[in-house]
Amino acid sequence: MLVAVSYLYAFPYFEKLRSANEMPRILQTQEFVDKGRLWLDERRADMSSQFDTSFGPDGHQYPNKAPGPSFVAIPVYSAAKALGARTLRDFTWAFRVFAVTLPALLFLPFFYRMTGHFTDDLRARRTALVAYALGSPAWVYAILFMSHQLAAVCAGAAFLVAVPLCRQRLRRPKLGAAGVGLFAAAAVMMDYQSAVVAALVGLYVLIVGRERVRNGGYAILGAAPVVVLLGLYHYVCFGSPLRTGYHYSVDEVTRKGFMGIVGLSAPSALSTTFLPSNGLFVLSPWLLLAFVGAFAIFKDAAWRRRAGAEALLCLAVFVSYLLFLSALDPFMARAGWTVGPRYLTVSLPFAAWLSCAGFAFVFKHVAARVAALGAVVASVIIYATAVLTYPHWPDRLQNPLYELSFRLLQSGRSVHSLGHLMGLPGVAAVVPLYACALVALAWAFPRVDGRKGIAMAYVLGVAVVGAYALFPGSGAYAEQAFSFVMGQWEP
Repeated sequence: MLVAVSYLYAFPYFEKLRSANEMPRILQTQEFVDKGRLWLDERRADMSSQFDTSFGPDGHQYPNKAPGPSFVAIPVYSAAKALGARTLRDFTWAFRVFAVTLPALLFLPFFYRMTGHFTDDLRARRTALVAYALGSPAWVYAILFMSHQLAAVCAGAAFLVAVPLCRQRLRRPKLGAAGVGLFAAAAVMMDYQSAVVAALVGLYVLIVGRERVRNGGYAILGAAPVVVLLGLYHYVCFGSPLRTGYHYSVDEVTRKGFMGIVGLSAPSALSTTFLPSNGLFVLSPWLLLAFVGAFAIFKDAAWRRRAGAEALLCLAVFVSYLLFLSALDPFMARAGWTVGPRYLTVSLPFAAWLSCAGFAFVFKHVAARVAALGAVVASVIIYATAVLTYPHWPDRLQNPLYELSFRLLQSGRSVHSLGHLMGLPGVAAVVPLYACALVALAWAFPRVDGRKGIAMAYVLGVAVVGAYALFPGSGAYAEQAFSFVMGQWEP
């Protein structure tokens, strides 16, 4: 419930921005429901950027991304219209909440249940839940109408069904195998990059499960409706079931290599991992514990029997996506105006399950325990601040946390929120969300080291965020970016 309040509290909406990632999907849903077509030719004026679109071989303009979110939003749009919604603001809120946020919230109890497969340590399980939900890009992409968290939910659901299927805990294994195929295919429909995790989960089912032929067959049957629908969409829009919008994208970077993959490079790897403005392990340092968790499981025989195969799968997913982003063209690896490397979002549930084991391992040692909890505190502060200010960090900012997010708070700006509806002015409107996140942390850190240990973790987390002020700045561009955002600002 604390996470639900946090996810639903803020509405970071900026009419003038016309988010390049959200708008093509919103418009496609509207065009399909209102006029029975998939192209956006008559809605070009509604978009501020054409970069996330493609011109198909038929000359029509389409979104260049996977169509899953647009399809999911169809019943939402129809219901919103019937209830009186008329403006872009109305529909954006409805699409975000009902097509993305609610599925993301419904996933969390199942995510938490799966942490019990990796450890019995309640403190570690609670910490992993709060860290994943509030201290990772999952929070940002669970409140925007984008594909990444929907893909993570579908991929995570495939894993949630695959584990009891392979461990022979399902009463209806045939239905379970079909479910694995359905969710894996749905992940790809939400985001093409999810093909990696879908393939790895499929290999897990085929290698670990005993009824390989049966499971594989029913998984194919489960995936078939989604695969057919996706292929039909590609055929109608791009002339072939195997051609995606990336083949005809306005943004030429996505046409390089295979879906942007051009080979491993240091700039792409740095941007993905340790770049101060975007690196996953800078903004979510607790995720380094995924590697600790994998080490702990593999070195302990009992732990390995309990969760070794699943840990190997989770590690393979996480490492594959780190390598995938590191092999993209540097511009595509940075992925535009984002908070954290958004293409990694689909792998984060798997990394968080490994991190749960990592928390259990380091909690045995006082100093390591405090350090791990401090890393979670720092991550929650960073993402809460981004959500409450401007969750579209310009890609040229070197230190967006300080050059944009904290600066907006200092100037009394915060996004539309429940706080504003309650009449709280300016920065006061964000206090309830920070309080909610603090209570969630308190729930996750029950008597880890008594009050002294908890206090040390909070102090460390705040100190880490304070140290980020030492990262290099962007010079004159910081003023340009801040002025641009202020020009878009809504009270």
